[in-house]
Amino acid sequence: MSIEMTIRELHLEISNLITPPEYVENDRPDGSGNDYPKPYYMRAVQLKYFPTSSWTITEKPIFNMNKLVSWVTTGRLDWDYTYIGHPEIKRSGMMAAAHQVQYLTDYNTGKKLDTLSDLGNDIKSSNTDTWKKALNFYQNICDDIYRWESPDLTVSQVTQMTELALQIPDKKRQEQILNTLKGGTFLLNKKNFNKHMDKLRKEIESSRTTIKSKE
Repeated sequence: MSIEMTIRELHLEISNLITPPEYVENDRPDGSGNDYPKPYYMRAVQLKYFPTSSWTITEKPIFNMNKLVSWVTTGRLDWDYTYIGHPEIKRSGMMAAAHQVQYLTDYNTGKKLDTLSDLGNDIKSSNTDTWKKALNFYQNICDDIYRWESPDLTVSQVTQMTELALQIPDKKRQEQILNTLKGGTFLLNKKNFNKHMDKLRKEIESSRTTIKSKE
């Protein structure tokens, strides 16, 4: 199996993991809100598959008319593929998120005061949100919670299409399809796999008919 396919299969494996219910929290007490994975579960998955990952951040406060309104965290995630025996393959990705700064409320009037509620917690939340988004987006951790589904073909689907492509008499056309499979493309994914397979079968049948007519 090529390195590209090994990496793709690794990300599919992670994407297909089911987050245990005890590591999922909801942003509403009655459970009717959005689900979020707990950070330490995401970290545990990351340590298993990407143990050498590092996270570097820069932070920026956002003001509106001299009043602090939000805290923006920009993070850089770096990782390699030591888990599958290729530490020399290194990747990095950027992610940013903003967290609204909370102010105390006057419970008698219901109006917001000019006193910050807990800036430290707001800064921590901004970093955590950014980090969690990066792990999900780049490393496919907790795809089941964030409702992401990898569009990549499975190894079995790539194998099926490769075997079919090799039946095409036109070598240039063969090479074109094989290069597409090797490099990966959003034009070819799980949803349109069957459609492209049918198209290839018709193309092969048409080529064979043309060859026979020339004989």
